[in-house]
Amino acid sequence: MVVTWLSGVYGVTMGCGTVVYLREGRVPDDTFAIVDAQAIADPSAAIDNYRTGAELRAIAAFGKIMLPLSVAQVLLSILLVAASAMALAGRPGARSFALQTLAANAVFAAIAYAAKQDLRAHWVNATVDAASQLNGAPILDLHTSASWYWVTRIKLAIFELGVIGFAVFALLSKRTTAFFDAVARAEERREREDEP
Repeated sequence: MVVTWLSGVYGVTMGCGTVVYLREGRVPDDTFAIVDAQAIADPSAAIDNYRTGAELRAIAAFGKIMLPLSVAQVLLSILLVAASAMALAGRPGARSFALQTLAANAVFAAIAYAAKQDLRAHWVNATVDAASQLNGAPILDLHTSASWYWVTRIKLAIFELGVIGFAVFALLSKRTTAFFDAVARAEERREREDEP
């Protein structure tokens, strides 16, 4: 649950960052991005630097999609942080709350991935085009559009759905069940002792 807590904190940070970026309305200029990328000696680092700006420009271009998704990400990530903390503390009902929160975050991750299809195409195409314009930059296998799409799929599978799946597995394991059963028995014993 520590990993899901960290994942929730990361989600809050990224969601808030996107909302602030969209509210400020400062978009990196594409024409200067190529010049900046050409100034970097390492072609791979130059392309990665350009990609970061291309992602920000894509977020700004698809602000009507990204703003509600970012707000939803913040809210669900806050729930994930709370559910993880409650489960770590062994609070009554924390296990079912954590499972529900994990399910909601998994559904959201899949929906957000599908909703960002045009956004991904926007920054991937811009990055691949920029890579071909860089002076003397060899087009590496990593800098093709197919490889960038695979990077986003792997990120979804491992860092979003993988973490959630691992947390569900941990919550449903025998050791976790025994822990929550022991906490429930201790809570019942405490309630009986407190009765007059």
